[in-house]
Order: sequence, then C-alpha cells, then structure tokens
Amino acid sequence: MNNTILRRVISSAVAAIMLTSSALPAFADAADNTAADVYSGADPLLTSALSGTGSAASGKRVENSYRDFYAKYSEQKGADGEIVITSKDIQSSADFKVYDGTEIAFTDVGGESGVLSWANQEGGFEFGVDVPQEGVYSIMLDYYVPQESNTNDVEFSLAVNGEVQYPTAGRITLSKVWVNEQTSNPSGIDMDSRGNDIRPGQESVAKWQLTPLKDIDGLSAEPLLFYFEKGKNIVSITSEKAQFAVKEITLFQYQAPGAYSQPTDSEINSISGKRITLEGELADEKSARTLFPTSDKHSYITSCVNGESPTKTRYNSIGKGSWNKSTQAATWNFTVDADGWYKIGIRAKQDQMRGMYSNRRLYIDGVVPDARSEQIKFYYNTEWNVVTPTVTDDEISDPVYYYLTAGSHSLTLEAVPGEIGQIMGELDDLTYSINNYYRRIRQITGPDPDEYNNYMIDHTIPTIVPDFKTYAQTLRDLKKEIESLSNQGGSEAVTLEKMALVLDECTEKPDRIPEMMSQIKDNITSLSAWVNTYREQPLEIDLIEICSADQEFTSADSRFFKSMKFGFDSFIGSFFEDYNSLTDLEDGDDVMTCWITLGRDNATVVTNLVNNEFNVRDDVKTKVNMKLVQGGIIEATFAGKGPDLVLFVGGDFTIQLASRGVLADLTQFPDYKEVIKQFSPDAQTLYMYNNGIYGLPVTQDFPMLFYRSDVLNELGVDPENDLSTWDGLMNVLPVLQRSYMEVGLILPVMGGTSGVTTVSPVTEAGNTFAMLLLQQGINYYSDDLTKTNFDRPEAVNAFEQWTEFYTKYSFSQTYDALTRFRQGDMPVVIQNYTFYNTLSVTAPEIRGCWNFMHVPGTESENGQVTLPDGRKINISACSTGSGAIIFNSCPDKEGAWEFIKWFTSNDTQIAYGQDIESVLGTLGRYNTANIEALHNLSWTQTEVNKLTQQLEAQVEIPIIPASYGVTRNLNNAFRETVNKYENARDTLFWFDKDINEEIARKNEDLALYNDNK
Repeated sequence: MNNTILRRVISSAVAAIMLTSSALPAFADAADNTAADVYSGADPLLTSALSGTGSAASGKRVENSYRDFYAKYSEQKGADGEIVITSKDIQSSADFKVYDGTEIAFTDVGGESGVLSWANQEGGFEFGVDVPQEGVYSIMLDYYVPQESNTNDVEFSLAVNGEVQYPTAGRITLSKVWVNEQTSNPSGIDMDSRGNDIRPGQESVAKWQLTPLKDIDGLSAEPLLFYFEKGKNIVSITSEKAQFAVKEITLFQYQAPGAYSQPTDSEINSISGKRITLEGELADEKSARTLFPTSDKHSYITSCVNGESPTKTRYNSIGKGSWNKSTQAATWNFTVDADGWYKIGIRAKQDQMRGMYSNRRLYIDGVVPDARSEQIKFYYNTEWNVVTPTVTDDEISDPVYYYLTAGSHSLTLEAVPGEIGQIMGELDDLTYSINNYYRRIRQITGPDPDEYNNYMIDHTIPTIVPDFKTYAQTLRDLKKEIESLSNQGGSEAVTLEKMALVLDECTEKPDRIPEMMSQIKDNITSLSAWVNTYREQPLEIDLIEICSADQEFTSADSRFFKSMKFGFDSFIGSFFEDYNSLTDLEDGDDVMTCWITLGRDNATVVTNLVNNEFNVRDDVKTKVNMKLVQGGIIEATFAGKGPDLVLFVGGDFTIQLASRGVLADLTQFPDYKEVIKQFSPDAQTLYMYNNGIYGLPVTQDFPMLFYRSDVLNELGVDPENDLSTWDGLMNVLPVLQRSYMEVGLILPVMGGTSGVTTVSPVTEAGNTFAMLLLQQGINYYSDDLTKTNFDRPEAVNAFEQWTEFYTKYSFSQTYDALTRFRQGDMPVVIQNYTFYNTLSVTAPEIRGCWNFMHVPGTESENGQVTLPDGRKINISACSTGSGAIIFNSCPDKEGAWEFIKWFTSNDTQIAYGQDIESVLGTLGRYNTANIEALHNLSWTQTEVNKLTQQLEAQVEIPIIPASYGVTRNLNNAFRETVNKYENARDTLFWFDKDINEEIARKNEDLALYNDNK
C-alpha cells in the first residue's frame, strides 16, 4: 500500500512537471510569433480542467437546454385563457420597434388586411405585451408564407425581455404548405410512354396557417414554453430566413387532449357499409418538401393509383426515410356522406429503425380528438401491416372511433417524438458531457498517452470518477426505459451498455483512463450515431382507410404464391427493362442523348426537370434523352457509341477529352459571353484548353473555415478576428496546442477517384499550397501554360509555409474531419463548404456550437476583405466542380448548346437545387456554380453573404493535359519534405524540374502551342 501511494505521488509530480514543459517543444520554434503577447497568462480551459472547477470540468453545457428550462419553470403556469396580440396591436404598441435592415409594413396579405408583412429575409422587430400573471405560456402564430419565399421553412429567434431562454428558442421553425404539382393524368401521377410513373414535383402554396411554436429537435411533443413576467414584457423576433406575414400572436396554456370516451354499440352501429380510401402518395398537403411520393417494389400488396407492376416504377406510398423528422406532417382531405362513428386503419411500414417504433399524432380537422390519438405507434416490421388507434380494456383491444359529420374533413398525421424524446434529450446531454471530459483528459495526456506515466486523472479532475459513475448508471437506466418502450430487450440499445462498461472501467481503475482514451472516443462516436439514428421517426404509408364498424380493413397479409409470382416476374423483367434510360425517348435524328454521372435520386430530379420544362418547349426541335451512366465515357466515345452531351463531368476529365479533339468549343456560340456572366469570374478557367472553352460550370465547391465557437470561446479566441489571416492562425496555434488541440487543413489526396470524377489533387478545392500561392498573386503556371511558377520566390515561400505546418507544428496528415470536429479536439478545420451539410445532419449534439467563415488570408494591398483595423487581406483559393460538355459528334450542336444553357440557367439551377434538397434533405444541399441560384437556396442571408464573399475571391488554377505530373511530383515533394525531413526549397526545385519536363513532353505529344494544332 505504501509503495502504491509513493508511486502515485511520484507519478503525480512527474505529471505536473510534464504538463508545464511537454507542450513547449511542440511550438518552441514559434517563439518569435506574437502568441505570447496576444494570449498572455495561463490557458483558461486547461486551468479549469486541472483544477476540477467550472463548466470545463463538470462537462455541463454552458447554455441551458430546453429540458433544464422545462424542469425549472413548467410548474409555474401563467394565466388561463388566451392573450391575443393582433397586427394592429403590434403596430400601435409604444414599444414597437423595427431593427435596421428589416423591411416590415402593415398591408394586405392573403385576403387579410393590415397584417404585419416581413418582405425580406433578415432583420427583426420587437413589441410589448402585457401579461396579467407571471409564468410560462405557449405561443401560437397565425402566419402566411408567400410563394416567392425561396426558403423551405421560415426560421427565427424569439427572445423575451432580451433573453433567448434556451437554444431551441433561437431556431424556431415555421413550415410552408407543399403539394404535388398538377398532372395531366386524372389519377394524380403521370406515366411515361414505357409505363413508368413520373414522380410529381413539389410546389408551395400560400395560405394562412395557425400553429403553436414547437420543438424541432424532436425532444418534446408539446408546444414550447416561454417565461413571462407580470406586466409589460418585450418580445423580439429576429431572423435570417424570414419573409412571412403575421396576423396574430397568441399566448395560451396548452391543454392535453382529453381521455377517449367509448361510444355505445348502438352509436357505433348507426351507420354501415362505409369505406373511404386515401392513397398515401396523394396527400393533399405536406409540411415539408421532402414528403413526396415514394416507391415500394417489394410486394404486390401496395395500393397504387396506376396499378401495381412487378417491373415498372410505381410511386405508391409516402414517407419512408424522408418522413423522419419531428413536426413533419401530411394531410389528406376526404368527404363522408353520413354522420356517424368511424374507425381509421393505416397501412404502413416502419422498416428502418430496428427494435423501435415511430410515432404519429392524428388530427381530425386540425384538432387532436383525444389522448389515444396523441401518439400512434408503428413498430418495426419489414412487411406492410395495418395500424389503428386502439383502446385496451382487460387485454381486449378495440378500435378508437371518431365521430364525423356528413361533409368535408381533413386527416393529418404529424411525426412526434413521444416518450423517446425525453430519453434522447438526456442522451444528448450525456454525450456532450462525456465528450467534454474526453477533451479535458486529452488536454492533460495529449493524443498519445505515455503508458508508463500515471497522469493521476482522478486527482487533476476530481469530478471525473463520481460523474462517470453517474453517467454509467444513467445510461443503464435509459437502456431499460428504451427496452420497456420497445417491448423487447436485445441488441438495439447495446450501444448504451458498451459506453457504460467503458465508464465502469474508468471508475474502477482511474489509473487506466489514459490508455482507454481510444475506447472512450470510439464509444462516444458510436453513441452519437445511435442517438442520431434513433431520434428519427421514419414511416412509410401506403393507404389510409376510414370505415364504419361493420367493414374490415383491407388485409396487408400477402399470399405466398402471389408473392412468389410477383418476385419471379420482377426478376425476369429486370433482363428486359432499360433501367439506365431515364426518359421515354428513343435515340433518333430528333433526339440527343445526354449521359448523367450521378446517383439515381439526383438523376431522377434532373430527368423530371428535363421532361417537364425542356422537352415540352415549342422552340425545342431536338429533344433530350437522359441516361444514367457511371463511367465508361471515354471508351464509349472512341468506340463510336458515346453520348451527345454529358452533365456533371468533374475534375480534369473535360481537358483530357478536349485535348483529344472530341469536344465542342463553346466560344463558337454567339451568346457565350452573356451566358458565362451567371458564374464567378474565374470559373471558366477549369474548362479552358488551348484558347478554347469546352464546358459550362454546373457545380462549384470551394473551401471555408469551420470552427467550434464553444471551444474557442472557452479558450478566449475570437474566430472572426483571430482566424482571419494565416498570421492570426499561427498566433492561435500555441493556445490550441497547449490543450492538445489541432487545426485541420485540406491535404492533397494521392491518386484520386477513378472514373469521370477524377480530380487533380493539387488543384483540389482548399489545397493549402494553392491558397498560400494564390494569395500572393501567383498561379501555378506561366501565362502560356508551358511551365510552372514554382521557381519563383513566392512559390518557395508558400511551399515552405505549407510544409512547416507539418514539420514544425505537427499537423495531422490524415484525419476524420467530422469526428475530430464534433469531439472538439480539432476545433478549426478548413473544408469544402458542403461540410456544412454533413454537420447539420450528422452532428445534432453540437448544433449552435459551430460556425464558418472565409479561409485565412494574406495581407495585401489588393485584398478582397477589409478587416476592422483597416488591413486588407487576400482570401483567394481554388475550387473544384463539374460541368456540362458537348461532343463534336453531336449532330445538333445548337440544340445541345440550348440545352446546357437552359440547365445552367438561374431558374433551372434554383429548381434543381430546391428539388434535390427536398429529396435528400439538408445533406443534399446543392453546390451550384450559378451565383444567383446560390442566393436562392436554403441558406440564411448571413450564410450566403459569407459564401458569396469567398466565391467572389476564387482564383482558379488551369487544368493542363499534364496535370497528373504536377499532382504526382508536387505530392512527392511534400512527402519528401515532411516525412524525410528534406530541405523544402531544394526538394521543390528538384521535383519542379520533373514537372516541367513532363509538361513539355505532353505538349509535344499533343502538338500543343504550335502550328500543328
């Protein structure tokens, strides 16, 4: 025992010495930097971790969650009744104030006069409201979103008396109303000439909606609560995605639906022979653009307006994975011809969340009739089954009956979290807390703990052992609750048990915590992924039946021989159906073939636009036949079986084809110069070859700097100021590295992706060497593209700075940006701006804890950005993208030019961007190259301003036939310098010689830049 105590004391002393000295070598070479001047004193985050005090040690969220707010205030009810604030009340309020830049007027909107109309997207206003009794109130809005609004939803922040009371109140969402576009087929879904259904597009309709403010995070099924003081309160609403009108704002006390009252047998049997069938795919109104008709081809059972088929595409349901977010709702209108009591059966399938159930709240005519309709559960099942609201008495389940009067009615199903919401909220907080502890441990041990060093984690962070014990027990309690709710044990919540076991080992043997770091990290990642999946509410609905008591719901049970025949016919049909052809046109003199190199979802959206917008135009003489093809374009082209044009061609593929004379030069068309005004000034550089232009930009991906605002704030770093320049970033590095944190830069990728999406890595968007070089006003190549500029002093300086990030500051050469960023040990990363999509969808636990800005810049008199202190910085970077190309073999080049002009135009790019986001959600937000289209996608005004600022600063690096040689040799120079510690200048010059020799050889092979073109 004495030896153990002595060993721990000695280890503790050694740990303390190491903590004060181990960080110094990592950035000792940077002693000349101004970091010590800018960030004097001890690191506050490390200090709090070591002392075991403050939020850093406890792992608590700095800002209170809605769960915390609810626990504190939910019992403090305000006055009963409603407090209605009309637009006129707001206008006449002595406290009414419109913020600068907000376009608000009181005018006629949607048939209502004198309502508050917010015409632009950003800004805000405030007004006063008198409350007779302090306490919590829910808020109802009567609002209207005009059709010209280009956002999928309205989002705003609501503060009471200057305080946003919890994070969810900072991102209130109001939905639009979406409907299927009108079709020529009376069934509601058009068909092509091959007999396949054509999925109808989604369009918004403007109408007044009355809805309470709800929790979009899927943690609470009840309306949100807000605390008001007695007397006058100031309510302020601010937004970057506004553009809506408000007629009334109502404060009220939410009352849960009353208990179900069973009608008598005589009442139930007062009607008979009644059956109303509502097709899922023909929902009359949807609250989200993603609620479009979906296809299920696994069974003959599904009901379809155009008849089932084992081989043809049928849109026969709604939902699936696209109906999975809390508050998403679909409404069906119907008519009954007799007063009476009706039961409701929903043929549905929930096959995406194994071991759990999905919840729907049922409304009749906008009202939840009773408590039984508050939460209808759809358990996991790979087959279709009929679910009906039921009431159970003595283990006998009877259907819930709804009284309907003769006439028109509506039925709405809304995704709600149910009991699982509370559990997911607790797991969110647990994940955040455990991750905070992981980050604090890492600040002490570093990324690679010494197995022979006892870091005394339980002494330096005294709260860790008791907190880990609490977390482990909480995880097990939540696991039991989940298993109870799902009516089964098993493996679906085993992720929680695994995390608990790791925490158990940490508490039983605190000395082993450092060596368990990788297990803690891996289990945090698994737990986050599990929570992200199981907080969803996926559901697919085939049909809904509303029947009198004497009618049986249509069976969802399939018959064996019918199922076998359906499967056999489907298999045989797969040999004869052309699944690559997306349109119903045959190749011919009046048809052009266009290949598209994307996934089927993207290709389907493009095809719908082509069929509905381009091929139907009277001025189009040559129609376009769309085909989905992955690779093989070069082989098909030189075999004489290639396409006439291709969309979404990426990387250096365009230049490789152009150098072989198979592409049409687009500058031959008289309106070319007018067309390219739609793109950033330098975008055409990526498609330029030998004084010709061989493609129009379709997509464009460029880098942005992403940062964890919560982590940097704890460190005392102001991102917008401290990370604006490379010098500022270097000054922040010691602060990060003292806490064993890193900065993530985009690295060149060896090789590249095969096929048509091959990218020349040295010109990859956000390549650090390219940024450093371009910001000094130097491009890769000489003006005639016959040699590089790497022998210039600016290039040498850029290469040295690039490699020093890895030789002097030990940046990681490989890393998982998403995992490291969400865990907080890499709080600054430079990634393509579509990283925003990934974070928004896959990292909900850090929502509101991160942001993005332009890439670090270099001071320059000609800089595009002016800093608050008056300095100008150059933030140039290169981008990558994909384009539209026309082959010389195309018989109607004028027609092909009209097509790619149409596809890259403002309206078409906006439509495609909005449609693909409706299919894939935020994860599919489109990286269009069209500047106006970018402004009309679902970005907030602040976000689009940041993106536009970086986009306008883009300077592209030309792609040449010998780009592969530049890639290979520049990457080799980087590896030699970083991994073998060779001299940066000498190494760059050595490999630059090989680069220029390869450029000359390739140009000679292609007879470039001479009279033999």
